[in-house]
Amino acid sequence: MSKELTEAEQKELFQTILQINNGYLDWEKVQHMTLQPLLLTNEAIWQTAKAAREQGATKKLEMGSIAFTWSVPNDTEQLLHDLDVHVAGGKSIREVMNPKNDHRYIINALMDETMASAQLAGFSVTKKMVKELLLKKKPAANHTEQVVVNLYKCLQKVKEWGNDDFTEVKLQELHQLLTRDTIKLKGIGRYRTNNKFDVSNIEDPSYKAADVKELKARMQWLETFINENKSPFYIHPLIKAGIIEFLITSLRPFKDANGRLARLVRYWYLLKQGYWALEYMPVSNVIIKLKPQYHKAFVQVRTNEDLGYFVHFILQSIRMSYRSLKEGLQRTNREKEQNPFVKIDGLNNRQAAALQWIKEDAEKIITIRELRSGFGVSKETARTDLTALTETGWLQFYHLNKKTYAFVKGDRYDQLIYESNAQQ
Repeated sequence: MSKELTEAEQKELFQTILQINNGYLDWEKVQHMTLQPLLLTNEAIWQTAKAAREQGATKKLEMGSIAFTWSVPNDTEQLLHDLDVHVAGGKSIREVMNPKNDHRYIINALMDETMASAQLAGFSVTKKMVKELLLKKKPAANHTEQVVVNLYKCLQKVKEWGNDDFTEVKLQELHQLLTRDTIKLKGIGRYRTNNKFDVSNIEDPSYKAADVKELKARMQWLETFINENKSPFYIHPLIKAGIIEFLITSLRPFKDANGRLARLVRYWYLLKQGYWALEYMPVSNVIIKLKPQYHKAFVQVRTNEDLGYFVHFILQSIRMSYRSLKEGLQRTNREKEQNPFVKIDGLNNRQAAALQWIKEDAEKIITIRELRSGFGVSKETARTDLTALTETGWLQFYHLNKKTYAFVKGDRYDQLIYESNAQQ
């Protein structure tokens, strides 16, 4: 086919093939594109691109009778290197991080990941609700709030496990924690015993999960696959993480919460592999914004028997999450410099932040627990910080009940701002 083309047309075809394969596009997308050279049909170009993809760095993974392939285009190789440098190395992140705020960065990331993962599972969750629930450690009042609390505890649990090996027992323990008080007791932490499972968020009507008769063998295979770096052969950790998420979601070993569980295991696996910056990167925050593409990637894998579609999506999501983290840290640093309370003598960073909360929401009720959780300080330190602000009039006590009190905007708050501005 290429012999019929002029040299200029061959160069156009080469660039088009790069565009298709670097973007890991599928036929559904390609057939509607305007492609060069115009001499060739889109179908002919697609077949050429597919052949080039298969002749490149293509690998094949077999799980019993199921086989998947994936390719690693040039752009993906570059992306893997960049993510290794920035997410595992993390030099550029360290440069814009304030070590004093490390705990707060992690807490915010965990809350964002919790919120987005719950939203991906179909729950109506807001950032305000998550903050109120987790920072103030309120007991869950309904099913949705319990899902949020469980997700947050699971993220903390996989961090606690650190370098522990993945085991089926740990997976079941994680599922137990994830679904506590949200599903029937017989389904908590136990593999399903029939072919009935939650089909919410599955947009492929032809989809079938692993038959229950094969499930145990598949999960044993998965345990070996996750723990052994050279079984069946070496796979780059970031690619492997995408494969792990896809397999758990697709196998659906439990009746419910498989998607949330898969995202947790992907997070756990990459932390264990040394991608420490992921602690600060709520990847699900990116995925929720690309939810249609997320679901489509699952369908593309099953349609084409090519894991590359889902892997490509996950890699792009991690890249976008990294960029969001870096930009967010830079923005936080700028906002901190612009926070007027930071410049007031006698106020520490925690007090300045509390007063900024009041500036943003005059009806805000600040609790000791909220300041303590947000900054990772002791109860005594948080109480001392807030009480000191009442003594100067910035805040005043607000009694929640006979024994518990919080803090709200003080009578002298506006006057003190005016005085501090006059002195600057």
